[in-house]
Amino acid sequence: MGGLMSVRISIFISLLVLFSSTLSADYETGKKIFKQKCASCHTGYISGKVLEENFYKKDNKLLKLKAPTVNMLSYFLVTSSSRIGDKNDPDMQRIELEEFIKDYLYQPYRNNSVIREEFLKYFDKKESMKGRVSEAEISNITDYIFEYKKRRKKTIQKAELKNLSINDLINKAKKEHKYLLIEAMSTTCYYCEKMKKEVLSLEIVKKAIEKDYIFIQIDVDKTKLPLGLDKKYKNFTPTFFILNSNGKFLNDYPGAWGVQDFLAILKEDLK
Repeated sequence: MGGLMSVRISIFISLLVLFSSTLSADYETGKKIFKQKCASCHTGYISGKVLEENFYKKDNKLLKLKAPTVNMLSYFLVTSSSRIGDKNDPDMQRIELEEFIKDYLYQPYRNNSVIREEFLKYFDKKESMKGRVSEAEISNITDYIFEYKKRRKKTIQKAELKNLSINDLINKAKKEHKYLLIEAMSTTCYYCEKMKKEVLSLEIVKKAIEKDYIFIQIDVDKTKLPLGLDKKYKNFTPTFFILNSNGKFLNDYPGAWGVQDFLAILKEDLK
């Protein structure tokens, strides 16, 4: 009887320590840590419709994802039928989720993944993050994933383009006989940053854009896309929209592109 009591006390103390660690966990801190240490593999939000097309119709050739997106992680870990813990007991679910994530990051195992095999088969084998991500960081990452669906913004602010209104930009495009190139991007998007560093920053690309386009970058986490582009946008960053000088939509190009492919895109819709 005394041994059983000792075990119960031990479990209680362990849960108390874990619960205390969750109190210090912070969603925004977790978001930053996720971006720093996880976003090279796990992309940001991609809509379910686009993911469905990518996996079921395109065999992952559309997005070429090498790991689940953050909203996929949140769904499978927290909400789906294969979720970790009981969603009716969020405090305990949060504790169990942290233990699962720590165990998985330190000792990855595909056989027990909550991600369904129909998606998992496309992803790279996970390497151990032991020594690269601390337990305190895992606690914050857990908070980010646990709260992700609830915290994700459902509404986007109205367009507030800096310095020039969209009408001014159209007038500028008409005057200079140029098209409009609008990039839907996000500051938390790994591929946007990759595109910025490896393609958009190159002089050959800058000159090609400047020659034929008025280039506008819009952070879709903060600003609504203008000219009805929000209706064509498929929630994938980056996406490049090309419009003529009257603001008429011509084409869209979702994804991060190599230099030569992007230069070809810049020529494709010019008349």
